[in-house]
Amino acid sequence: MKKMLTSGLLILFFACSVNAAKYDNVPYDEVLKIATEQNDPVALNELGYRYLNGVDGVEKDYVKAREWFDKAIAQGSGTAESNVGTMYDKGNGVEQDYAKAKEWYEKGVTKNDKYAQLNLGGMYKEGRGVEKDPLKAKELLEKSAEQGLSYAQSFLGDMYFFGQGIKKDVIKARYWYEKAAEQGIPEAQFNLAVMYENGVADLKKDHDKAMDLFEKACEGGVEHPICQ
Repeated sequence: MKKMLTSGLLILFFACSVNAAKYDNVPYDEVLKIATEQNDPVALNELGYRYLNGVDGVEKDYVKAREWFDKAIAQGSGTAESNVGTMYDKGNGVEQDYAKAKEWYEKGVTKNDKYAQLNLGGMYKEGRGVEKDPLKAKELLEKSAEQGLSYAQSFLGDMYFFGQGIKKDVIKARYWYEKAAEQGIPEAQFNLAVMYENGVADLKKDHDKAMDLFEKACEGGVEHPICQ
């Protein structure tokens, strides 16, 4: 890692399905009991997520995933609405349909769901199924980022760092990269490292700090020649 980097790493946006951290590593039977006995929307969504992705003890089953998401939606889950949106966005068990994906994301956004804000913001950022609208994308990503969603913070940092349809602002980029880097987003760690290496965004050049961040980014899976 001796070569000085002067440019950051731009990552592509991806639609993401999500679950709640509170149920990570909780056995399926326990989640099922909570979901059925308490009609808990978070647990209902968790079951849908597991079937959608085939994780945590269940085989992938898009039909069952949608059934559980619908039950969560009936209990007011905006996150489940966002997850249904990703099914249409990616064509998981249904014909890929960006218009329907957008409709479901919009439903989640009305509930101030940070994941729906992220995914809809991504559509406007990339022009996926909609006309590109950087300002609309920024607005949605900001709402998600302000709720603490790390990926939204990282993507928002990209918009400011690279001037993606908005005025380039390395100070704001730094702010959001720092937020995302603290939550372990490798790409944000990488771009923040570039800032320290070059002394931009009101940062004093700090090679050691940059190398520490580069190392974390590489360990997190960033693919770049500096990681070799």
